[in-house]
Amino acid sequence: MTTIYLIINNYTMNQKLLEKTKRSDEEEKERTLLSFKGEKKASLLKKEEDLQNVTAIYSSNYMSAIGTAKYISEEFDLPIFIDERLKERKTGILGVNNERFLKETQEHDFDYKLHNGESLNMVQERMKNCLKDILFHQEDQTVAIFTHDMATEALLSIWCEKGYNLENQMILNYKDRVIMDGAYHPMRTFQLIFEQDKLKDLLWKNEKEL
Repeated sequence: MTTIYLIINNYTMNQKLLEKTKRSDEEEKERTLLSFKGEKKASLLKKEEDLQNVTAIYSSNYMSAIGTAKYISEEFDLPIFIDERLKERKTGILGVNNERFLKETQEHDFDYKLHNGESLNMVQERMKNCLKDILFHQEDQTVAIFTHDMATEALLSIWCEKGYNLENQMILNYKDRVIMDGAYHPMRTFQLIFEQDKLKDLLWKNEKEL
């Protein structure tokens, strides 16, 4: 059995407080650092009982993901493998739209995308291929993967039943268990258990407060 932990940490610095640069919105997202609380939350991961047996660490190229992964990396003296396929969904050019409109539209239509952006089906494909490679190279190991909200949502929808809450946000269920409830969560961990490349179980591990 291979155990995969998908870990998301959205406790990041407020971009409005940072000096404006000529970088694109996507570049800004990639370079956004963890906030003080984000660092504290990340540092607590090394004490999590579930993560004591981690043998490999993978992260997107986002600084917030790498910054979260570094604590487990240092604690267990493991390298961090950076894979851009684990990055967040590329927004594209919003124009008169906003992020909420894009999120809701894409959750109802996985083929929808903006100019220079990605659809959720595109994100799902790269996430699936990345996970397939990890399962091949880390068979029967425990792996921590540091990634992002929409990327994880696209991946988990492969195995989950999709629905929508009263606010028109997508919810995901697996074996009658709520995996994503449509609400915003600053930090989330999901446990996936595979036998070779077949998913055997999926759990949402609730965040512990500081």
